[in-house]
Amino acid sequence: MSGHGTWDVIIVGAGSAGLPAAIFAAQRGARVLQIEADGRIGGTLYWSSGQISAAGTRLQKQLGIEDSWEEHYKDAQRIAHDTIDPVLGKLATKNAADTWEWLIDLGLKPDPEVPLAGSGHEFFRTRRYYWGANKAVSLLEVIRPEHEKLVAAGKIDLRLGTRMTKLVQDASGRVTGVETERNDVKETFQAPNVVLTTGGYAANPELWKELTPNAVLRSICNPYSRGEGIVAARSVGAKVDGGDKFLCSFGGVLEDPKDPLNTTVGFIFVPQKRTPWEIWVNGSGKRFVREDHPSVDHRERALRAQKDQQMYVVFDEGIWQNAPTLDGVRGRDWLGQRFGNHPHYSKADTLAGLAQQMGVDAKALEETVTRYNAAIDSGKDAEFGREMLPRKIEKGPFYALHAAGFSVVSPAGINADEQLRVTDKAGKPIPGLYAAGEILGFSRLSGDAFVNGMSLMPALTFGRLLGQKILGWDKARAAAE
Repeated sequence: MSGHGTWDVIIVGAGSAGLPAAIFAAQRGARVLQIEADGRIGGTLYWSSGQISAAGTRLQKQLGIEDSWEEHYKDAQRIAHDTIDPVLGKLATKNAADTWEWLIDLGLKPDPEVPLAGSGHEFFRTRRYYWGANKAVSLLEVIRPEHEKLVAAGKIDLRLGTRMTKLVQDASGRVTGVETERNDVKETFQAPNVVLTTGGYAANPELWKELTPNAVLRSICNPYSRGEGIVAARSVGAKVDGGDKFLCSFGGVLEDPKDPLNTTVGFIFVPQKRTPWEIWVNGSGKRFVREDHPSVDHRERALRAQKDQQMYVVFDEGIWQNAPTLDGVRGRDWLGQRFGNHPHYSKADTLAGLAQQMGVDAKALEETVTRYNAAIDSGKDAEFGREMLPRKIEKGPFYALHAAGFSVVSPAGINADEQLRVTDKAGKPIPGLYAAGEILGFSRLSGDAFVNGMSLMPALTFGRLLGQKILGWDKARAAAE
């Protein structure tokens, strides 16, 4: 299918929201055009951990776990300090179980240990947290065949390597189509429904600075997360907000100090997984948080409050020789080769020399270490209440890992109503324009925190709802014919 005016639905993006939107719309008989800037489908599923939360599932019931979407919503708001958009939060949690069952019916094999109450972020009060064995690729592996069948049958016209450059409006302000570009070839396509599922903007330093001005960008994300959908929607009047709810993830390291998109993660800063032997100091050379605090939300907020979300992990030779490795992915040898050979992996014979490499005040760092060592002698950390006090920092050489808060998601985004219609600054729907996924802003569904499964699950769910129930095309098709 091709040509002017032959489409019922145009879906921009082929990731976690765009794929179910296209599948369900095509199964209902829509003529679907789907464009994707990447040369493959899947979007951020290749980067995602693939974690979903849902209440009232068959698996929960088999295990005797009583749960409801209402409890799921309340629990999510508790973790997010009541900062989740209530309209979209309720829409997501109310329909999450059906999304999970759809994935199971497609053949998804849950990891044997799920459901859990949590893992890595603040825990739910009920076991409603799921994933497959191969992270989010597990989801793509079961969704892809459904999508490919519809593409092969001509029910979805998939155009890869194709960027949307502009939304098209008629004289009344209704969105009627998109302008695209592929290999310098520009085309315009029209449809009564345009769905934006283009993801976030954490791969666009300029847009990040504009939409999230109070947070330094360090990210690890899909390189196509450049916010083009947000920019296009804003150009037709969409409201963009949520950047003020940014919360950093804990402890990435820039491999290239000049490239904010080159962030290395995988360091173990979760005390439940690895006892912290080191101390964490800020740009003033002072400790800023209890390193073994059991709440990841507490630790992340403490880091968020530091200048540029910068931290240094400081330790000595005795700790290096005896503590479990900080690196949970590449191992001890990989880490050891970097200390003293990389600007963000410092090593010096004295604390003063280490402070110079860190760019912090030597006296302040020395005083911090002295107080910490005294806490070990007394068995009590009066400053922060740290309970894990393995050994002193006293024997050179001394080490510092230059870590910082980083992001895998984008907090700001466009807003939408209960029908997933994109809204303007007055809260009024922009006719013909819909959105799902991270383009709505991570903070829309997770608030100013990280809530288990409240990013990928709403993306899948909103895409499914759009294709299955919300989008309509019969009247427009009849009028055109």
